[in-house]
Amino acid sequence: MSAMAKKLDQMMQVLTDEDYLAAIKYVEFLAEMRKNATKKTIREIQGLFKDDKGWSSEEEMLADMAEFRRNRSA
Repeated sequence: MSAMAKKLDQMMQVLTDEDYLAAIKYVEFLAEMRKNATKKTIREIQGLFKDDKGWSSEEEMLADMAEFRRNRSA
């Protein structure tokens, strides 16, 4: 058993059913947030493939990609 699994097992031994429900709800919340973030990123990437930028140079392409990264992190 890994160190993380052992630590989790030790913590779980003292939890009540109410604690389990709270933990499950929190994990569900985290999973939903990750799923939504992943969907957003996929939509952005798909948008790049749909939009033919027609760059005239490598510099123009790199500038456009840098702008995309700045907008994505905002």
